Amino acid sequence: MARYLEDFTVGEVIDSPRRTITETDVVTYAMLTGDWNPIHTDAIFAASTMFGERIAHGPLSMGIAFGLLLQRDILGETVLALKRIGWELFHPVRFGDTIFARMTTLEASPHPTATDRGRVTMRVEIVNQTGTVASAGEATIVFKRRP
Repeated sequence: MARYLEDFTVGEVIDSPRRTITETDVVTYAMLTGDWNPIHTDAIFAASTMFGERIAHGPLSMGIAFGLLLQRDILGETVLALKRIGWELFHPVRFGDTIFARMTTLEASPHPTATDRGRVTMRVEIVNQTGTVASAGEATIVFKRRP
């Protein structure tokens, strides 16, 4: 069961399950979005870049991170809206990297007038198999309150 607003504790840290990024993930994302940038899809081009190989799209890894949090029952049917997101990328996510999302609750507060919802601000980090934080950001999400 997904969490309600009241289930979040400021300072709480939760790790999601892990997932390995594949070439299929990247090609599927390129097909869905039309983002065929050669840094992601052309091995010869990507070999000539500072990364030396193809890398995953930044928004792809961010989307996967939120999906992994859903698998951990952090997100789900109690989410009403994504209000704000800000993200910074530090290191590439490479094909074959195994990543997980680390979520830290920064704030959880009821809506000032609506009694059925409130906002949770969380920091989400995408961490790879070596413990390197590939990217991180803050998201403010509107959650249902417990009935």
